[in-house]
Amino acid sequence: MDTDRQQLIDNIRIAIANASTEEDVLRTAVELIDAYSEGYNWTGVYMMREDGKLAVGPYVGPPTEHTVIELNRGLCGAAASQKQTVIVDNVLDDPRFLACSITTRSEIVVPLMDGETVLGEIDIDSDQPRFFTGDDRAMLEQIAQVMVERLKAIR
Repeated sequence: MDTDRQQLIDNIRIAIANASTEEDVLRTAVELIDAYSEGYNWTGVYMMREDGKLAVGPYVGPPTEHTVIELNRGLCGAAASQKQTVIVDNVLDDPRFLACSITTRSEIVVPLMDGETVLGEIDIDSDQPRFFTGDDRAMLEQIAQVMVERLKAIR
């Protein structure tokens, strides 16, 4: 992993270390992730609700009409149901895609996993096709673990 990606992981770890609420952890992480790349046009989190649906949390980008997503619906629902990262190189070719923006071309969704339990997920859209790489996946999966560790500490 390159030094810029490792630096982002470290910066998030430091920035959320003293966060005292879930909202603070999520907002801080989302803002730092979004600032990492100009290629991100929507960066946010969805958190698992008690009713088993995903609810939008803090995000950076244009408003979304998808504020609640059921499991197995959309790429976010797929990632939560499968409990694994989903990367789509061209969302126009994936029937699961729920359009938030007509300009989105690729998306990555990384679950926030506490063991086998999905707490939520990081969701990032890009206007560029095939934007997300294996290095992005590795970085975001490490960030997800850093976030989960802090969320568990304050819950």
